[in-house]
Amino acid sequence: MDTATVAIWLAAAALIVHTIEEAWLPYYQEFKPSWRSLIFNRSLFLEHGPIFAFVIVLAIIGWRSPVIGGLLPAISLTHALLDHGGLSWKSRSLRPGSWTGIFLLIPISIWLYIFSVSNNLFELHELLISGVIGTAISVWLFWMVDQELKNRSHPHQYIAVF
Repeated sequence: MDTATVAIWLAAAALIVHTIEEAWLPYYQEFKPSWRSLIFNRSLFLEHGPIFAFVIVLAIIGWRSPVIGGLLPAISLTHALLDHGGLSWKSRSLRPGSWTGIFLLIPISIWLYIFSVSNNLFELHELLISGVIGTAISVWLFWMVDQELKNRSHPHQYIAVF
């Protein structure tokens, strides 16, 4: 495997780890189920399985299509900044997934951008297109979570969307 392929799979793995921290850990803390019921929780898999599949498909496509491969760092970076930076600041408390968002997704995304640009894996228009699409996806996710938080009766309850 070449370095570019390893880099894109690293970004995919970081996003999957982040999603697990964002969804499975709050569920465990709230309900304290057995590990078996936590790991094989059908509703969590139905809600987040498409995210895992999407991330894996992006990594498989990788740099063969830089616009598609570039979605991983774009979504990771903007999601961490908007959902975990923005909503945590707005609510004045950390949202689930903030630790991996801030300390895993942001650094890996920035490194992946630096790596891909320095190795000419992107042309400028591909970088811009993937960045705009990734940002649009993250803005949509931000809006969904923000709407859900506004509709909840307890302002400190959170949902995990990505």
